[in-house]
Amino acid sequence: MEKAFWLNSWELKGHYTNFHRNDIHPHLIKHLPPFALEGQTIFVPFCGKSIDLLYFSRFATRVIGVEISEKAIIQFFDENHLAYRQIGSRFVSGNITILCRDFFWLNREDIGAIDIVYDRTAMTMLPHDMRMRYLQTLEWLTPVGTLYFLNTLEYSPLLSTPPFSISPDDVTRYFPNYVVDHIENISLAQNGMIRHHALSEVKEHGFIMRKLYDSPVLIDIDDLEVVA
Repeated sequence: MEKAFWLNSWELKGHYTNFHRNDIHPHLIKHLPPFALEGQTIFVPFCGKSIDLLYFSRFATRVIGVEISEKAIIQFFDENHLAYRQIGSRFVSGNITILCRDFFWLNREDIGAIDIVYDRTAMTMLPHDMRMRYLQTLEWLTPVGTLYFLNTLEYSPLLSTPPFSISPDDVTRYFPNYVVDHIENISLAQNGMIRHHALSEVKEHGFIMRKLYDSPVLIDIDDLEVVA
């Protein structure tokens, strides 16, 4: 699940990018309405060409995405008929900036101050080791008070390929320094994963979380070792 995996996914397209939605996520509209976005800076890790960015740009002050595939970034602007300019690794159109960068090498100076993190698919696409790196990187990037909007999938039996199952208990343990509000718990009876992988059930969870304090370490919930 390294850099080549993401680049190849956007090159191959088809079912390799089935994590991409062609509509604005309904949880987003329900739980992050326009008044909640006014004056805010939204950060979208692994943004791909998500049109959720367009929703944010209508109401927020600034939208910052990060995506390693330049092809996905250019498709986002072209498919949505947005003129853009490229400044090094930055692609800018109005109040939308997408960084063509490796997320794991970002620092606060790259993205500036963040008010809200929007994570619809990032965590579910990362295997355990990369997920822990992702969480630690977010810990470095986000100030106290950051609002974190997270969507996950939960299913059984567990699969060894993405999207990975992340339960509400996992989320609580991943974010010990956040107040976690479990806002959505929906059974996806018609989800194609049930048929394709012979799963017993697929649930989609939504969380809104607020960062209370900086945490210098994360706990690896699989083996209970401290990850520095």
